[in-house]
Order: sequence, then C-alpha cells, then structure tokens
Amino acid sequence: MEHSDILPDWQRRFPGCEPIGYRLRKAFPQRWVRFHSLPGSKRYAENEAETATVLERHNRVLGELVRPGQEVVLLITGHSETPDPADLQSDVRALDPAAVPWRTFVLADDDDDFASPTHWHAYASRREWRPGTFDPVVRLAADDKVANALIVAPDCRWLLHPYDGGMDVIAASTAARDRLKARYPEWLSARPDGL
Repeated sequence: MEHSDILPDWQRRFPGCEPIGYRLRKAFPQRWVRFHSLPGSKRYAENEAETATVLERHNRVLGELVRPGQEVVLLITGHSETPDPADLQSDVRALDPAAVPWRTFVLADDDDDFASPTHWHAYASRREWRPGTFDPVVRLAADDKVANALIVAPDCRWLLHPYDGGMDVIAASTAARDRLKARYPEWLSARPDGL
C-alpha cells in the first residue's frame, strides 16, 4: 500500500529520482550543498559537546528552510528482497511509530552495494517542525545507525539528508543553495567537489 497523498509533488520536483540521498545529490548538483557537522570535517562526535554541535548545525540549517510550527515530512527507508514492506529497525520504528508506507522501488544498479535487485521501502510521517524535532533522527544518522533518512518540505521544494559526517541539502533553487552556502561557509567542505 502506498500513500500518494503524502509528497504528491515528488516526481515533479525530483523527476526520475527515487528518495535516496546520494542519488539526489548526483541528480541535482545545481541545487545541492553539503555541510559538515563538526569543525575540520571531523566525521563522528566523541563527546556530548561535539554531539551538541552536530545537532545545533542541523537545527540551524533546518531553521533556514522551515519556520517553527510548519509541517515537514520525514522519510525513512528499509529494504528487503521482496516487494512487501520490510519492518523498520526497532530503534527507527521507536523514533517514528506513525510512519506509513509511502512507496516501494527496486535498486539493482552497478553503483549500489546490492548484488541482486533489492526492494527499498520508504515510510513517511508528517510532523510540525521546531528546533530539536529531528534530534533523535540526526543522532542515529550521525552515529551511522540509520541511513537514508530525509526531511522533506511537503511540496518537495527542498530536502535535507542527515548522514554520518554532515548533511546534504537539495535547496529549492540554485539561488537558495547559494544563500545557504553564504550563511555557513565555515561548514562547507574544502574539497573542490564539495564532499
């Protein structure tokens, strides 16, 4: 069962691209920016002070994209060998008990780590955003305990993908991306490719 009323603009805003963080980054480079979670591009927090920095940076960027009280959609994924929706990891399900199956898609490309076609199951839930709303999700992503969580505007204008080391943002436009980059230049990668 799929809920087409959740994110009905996905195909229009992200044509030909499934909700997979690294694929979105590659498909929409003109709207993409990566911010690192810790100074010096450090990948993992080693103490609570560093974890607080990770959360603060995610909340600051989200605050640029959405106002407190506005609705956003959280997408989380699981995968299986069958088209039947897979059970989510218990720690992920505990974070998002209201998540419902949104769509299922198959991956079997050479650039994916799966030897055979794998069914990915995206689950969605709507939430009102306030600073801290997604801290538990960001913590799991930052610790590499959940992959491919996406925080998405209901009209799919933008999305944020937290990962272990930072966040990828697909902004509403190149100009919006450039404004974000200008606001937080010290959080950008020093690499020419922006990774």
